[in-house]
Amino acid sequence: MSQDRTPPTGSAARETSYVRLLPGSRTPTYAFVHPVGGSVSGYVDVVAALPAGTECVGVRARGLSPQGEPHHDIPTMATDYLDELLAYHEPEQLVLAGYSFGGLVAFEMARRLRERGRTPAGTVLLGTYVPRHDVPRAERVATFARLVSVIYRVPLERLRLDGLDDAEMVDRAAEVAGRCDTLPAAYRQADLRRLFQVLALNLRMAQEYDVPPYDGLVHLVRPERPDPRDTLHAWRSRCPSGVVTHDIGGEHNELMSADRGVRIAQALAALWPA
Repeated sequence: MSQDRTPPTGSAARETSYVRLLPGSRTPTYAFVHPVGGSVSGYVDVVAALPAGTECVGVRARGLSPQGEPHHDIPTMATDYLDELLAYHEPEQLVLAGYSFGGLVAFEMARRLRERGRTPAGTVLLGTYVPRHDVPRAERVATFARLVSVIYRVPLERLRLDGLDDAEMVDRAAEVAGRCDTLPAAYRQADLRRLFQVLALNLRMAQEYDVPPYDGLVHLVRPERPDPRDTLHAWRSRCPSGVVTHDIGGEHNELMSADRGVRIAQALAALWPA
């Protein structure tokens, strides 16, 4: 199974988003859209727990290598990702799924498919919240710092980003991470500024995304913590055809890993048996 754990090194002629995670002949094909960090490696536990013969693909962010330019809004991102997927798959055989930020993109991809007169086999939002538009600057900076700390193992206390604009914030984080001996080996030779730029852009894009209505059925996988009380109501207000909830429990940041990932895989296999 491809695990997309190593950042692109620039050897490819052109950066693409499409990644084959697991070959198979069973339908539907699960297409997992990257979360806010841009990589699809976080789906490894879910993919490994799906039934044998299940085909899984991933969609990772552009801009992680010098060959690609990062996206700046979710609708454009969704259109480009959809075009890549449809070069290999029939839309009716795709389950579009995404964790957290990735769920917003998967939702928009499903919506745009419906506009083309096609419908995916399913749409799954994994711990995805309807974004707030009133996030204070300080809160977004704090979220960026926390994610850099969690994803790249950079001690949070070293990231002093208050008062910086996005470009300065990215530069400072890359400088600190580059001097940090806890950085995973896979990222030590990467262009950290590119990775952090994608992260910062995705956070801003989520805040600016005004979730439109979608007339297809949506499956919402919910953690126990945190789960704002209005999450289900917010999605139902945008999905008149219905939202089916699947309560997995646990923390949002651990939703895709270990036993939670296994439970998600079991839920997916039950929803779409071969």
